[in-house]
Formats: sequence, C-alpha cells, structure tokens
Amino acid sequence: MKLVASVALNVLLTGSCWIATADPGGPMAPLPTLKHPIAVIAHRAGRNGTPENTLTAIRNAIQLGVDYVELDIRATRDGHLVIMHDGTVDRTTNGKGAVKELDLEVVRALDAGSKYDPKYAGEKVPTFEEVLSLCRDKVHIYVDHKEAPTQQVFDAIKAHGMEKQVVVYNSPGELQGWKSIAPQIPVMPSLPDRYRVPNGIAEFEKTLHAEVLDGNLREWTKELVVQAHAAGVKVYVDNLGENDNPEGFRKAIEMGVDGIQTDYPDRLINFLKENPPAAR
Repeated sequence: MKLVASVALNVLLTGSCWIATADPGGPMAPLPTLKHPIAVIAHRAGRNGTPENTLTAIRNAIQLGVDYVELDIRATRDGHLVIMHDGTVDRTTNGKGAVKELDLEVVRALDAGSKYDPKYAGEKVPTFEEVLSLCRDKVHIYVDHKEAPTQQVFDAIKAHGMEKQVVVYNSPGELQGWKSIAPQIPVMPSLPDRYRVPNGIAEFEKTLHAEVLDGNLREWTKELVVQAHAAGVKVYVDNLGENDNPEGFRKAIEMGVDGIQTDYPDRLINFLKENPPAAR
C-alpha cells in the first residue's frame, strides 16, 4: 500500500501520467468575462501577421479586441518564466538549444522576430512577468502550461492580480496539481478519447473538476458539446488547420461551442460581427 500511495503522489506532483481520482466536487471557478458572444482566442497571441508569442503579437491582439491571447510558458535553466512554444529556441529565434538548458540572459539576447519577418528584428522573447504587466485589465491569458513549476506560475499570476483573467491548459494530471494549489483558477484539459462516449463528460468531471474542455474542432460533435454544457462545462475548440476559416467558424458556432482558438483572430472577430450567434 505504501508503494501505491507513493506512485499516486508522484503522479499528482509530476503529471508524468494520469489516473482517476475521487470526485473532487466543489464549485466551478468563474471564467473571465468575454467581449464577444463566444471567446476569441488568438493562438500564440496571433501568429498570422506578427511573430508568435511576442509582445508585438500581444499588443496587436489587444488592439484587435480579442478575449484571450494563448501563450506557452516555460522555465529557463536559472528558473525564470518565458514565453516559447517549442522546447527549443531554434525555430523562432536566431539561437539554438533547449529553453530549460539556457539561462534567461542568453534567451533574452536572442532575436525572436527576424525569422518571421526582417522588419521585426530585435524582438525579444518575453518573460511571463512582462506579459502579465502588459495584459492586465486589457486581455485575458490562455496559459498553455508547457514546462514550468506550477506554484511559480501561479505565484506570478497572483502577484499581478490576474487570477480572474486566466484559464490554464495542460494535461489532466498536471491540472490536478493546479486544482490543489489554486482552486480559484479555471482549468482546461483536452477531453481524453475514452470519455468521448455517452455520459463520458460527466464521468470525466468526477476525475477532474475542469471548467472548460479543449480539443481540435474535428474531435468534437454537437452531441459532445451538449454533454459538456449539461455538466456545466464550457468548450473552447481549436480551429487551427483546415477549419481556420469562415466555414470552420460557422461549423464551430453551429456546434454550440463557447470559444474558438484561431491563427486569424481578426477574421473571426469580423465573422462574429457579420454573423452574430443566436442568443443561448
């Protein structure tokens, strides 16, 4: 029994795998208030038109009036939180190496704009502190918690008074840790495949009290969205790829989703203005 308890504790702390736990119960954490009929989520702060995961992209998203900027959080070797989607800096900067093996000083010296377009030369890899300062009271943050200590990420959010302006995405196992540390923060996992069955979402909610469920649009059906709503859960879908266009936006809205993540937030905002969803 001691071995089983030790393994279970390790799962909750590391998120290396996921097992079902008892029904956590408790009230749902409130989600941020939206500007639009459904949440407009700028993927990597809007990677079409600006370098992804940069302050320039965030400023552009704020100007557009999106509801959320989706940003990827990682920790450097010396323990600072930075914004970077990939595990390495190779693709988006002029540097090389894994984020977790580089010190902040090295990461901050990189050019995170030129590879996208030379006119963005000198763009820095942002720190999470910079992002929180920029976004407070202007735009919500969809925190894609990639690789960083949960407590450290939460402490930064709390220090900036942003608890009511975030939703956190991660695996179900990692989000168990979030629920234990910060139950007031809404969490959002992708729905595991085995729960995409009749009454599956209600069963999943017994294992993790998630406020929102994520996943690519192609993984969702109207029936699953109805299930989620019956369980008191919102659905934010990724329209990335073949559905990131007006036809895909329409499909998602007709399915009844509560939010859409897109590389083209300007197009989604215009679509919602021209095709306002029916009141729910």
